[in-house]
Amino acid sequence: MQSRSARGLMAVALCVVMAGCTYSLKESHLVRPMPAPPPDLAVLAATHAGYTATESRIDTPDDVSIYRVDLKRANARATVLYFGGNGFRTGLHARRIFDAYAGLPVDLVLVDHRGYGASTGAPTIDGLRADALQVYDQVRAETTGRPLIVHGQSLGSFSAGYVADTRQLDGLVLESSMTTAEDWTRAMRARAGFWTRLAVRRFDIAPALQKTGNLEVARRLDEPVLYVVGELDVTTAPKFSQALFDATPLPATDRQLVVVPGRGHNDATLSPEFGVAFTRLLERASAD
Repeated sequence: MQSRSARGLMAVALCVVMAGCTYSLKESHLVRPMPAPPPDLAVLAATHAGYTATESRIDTPDDVSIYRVDLKRANARATVLYFGGNGFRTGLHARRIFDAYAGLPVDLVLVDHRGYGASTGAPTIDGLRADALQVYDQVRAETTGRPLIVHGQSLGSFSAGYVADTRQLDGLVLESSMTTAEDWTRAMRARAGFWTRLAVRRFDIAPALQKTGNLEVARRLDEPVLYVVGELDVTTAPKFSQALFDATPLPATDRQLVVVPGRGHNDATLSPEFGVAFTRLLERASAD
C-alpha cells in the first residue's frame, strides 16, 4: 500500500496536470440530427377543438426541405412563428405548444429544424439561422393585416433572436434564452463536480458557437419583447434572462421579464403567468 505522503504527492501532481485541461464546446454538442415522424394532424385537431391543422414544406437554397405545420383558429388576432429548442420535433412536441397557446387568440406556425423531426439535411448553427430567416420571410409574406410574433425557446431563441436582429418584428418571445455561449459554458462548469471544476480552467468555443447568444441582439432590439424563463431552470438559469432584459434599450411598455415560479427549462409557458404576459405583448404589437 502507498503511504499517506505518497498518496498526497500523487494527488497534488494530478491536480497540477488537471488544472491545465481545456473544455472544447463543439457545434455537435448543441445540434445533431434527430429525425422523427411528423405529427398526426387529425389527432392534433381532435385534441384541440377549434383548430385546423395543415402541413407543408419550405425548400431552402441548399436543397434542404423544412417541415412546417400551421394551426389556425377562427378568432385569431395574430400569428406566432415558433422555433423549438434542441430536441424539439413537431411530431413529439407540437401538443405542448398547442397547450401553451390554447387560451390565446393566435394562429401557430411550427417548424422542424433542419435534420430534426421531418425536415431533411444536417443541422448547423449557420444553417438554422438561414432557415429561420427564410421561414420568417415566407410566413410574413402570407400574413397581412395582423401581427406576426416570433417565439424561440432555448436553442430556438437564437434563431428567433437572429430574425429579430435582421428584420423588424411585431413582437418577440425569448424563452429560456442565453446571453453568450461563453457564459453558458462557464455556467455548466460551475454546476459540475469539484474535480471537474478544478480540471477545466480554459474553454475552446467552436467558431460557429462564438456567434451564438442573444446578448448583442438584446442591446439592439427595437420591437416589443417578452423574456420568459422557469424559476427552476438549471440549463439556462433566470439570471441570463435577467441580463438580457437589463441589456434591452426599450421603455417599460415594450419589454417584459417573467420568471415563472416552480417551472423548469421546458414548461415555463405552460403557466398562467405566460398567458398574462403574452396578452400584454399582443396588445402592444396590435397597437402598432
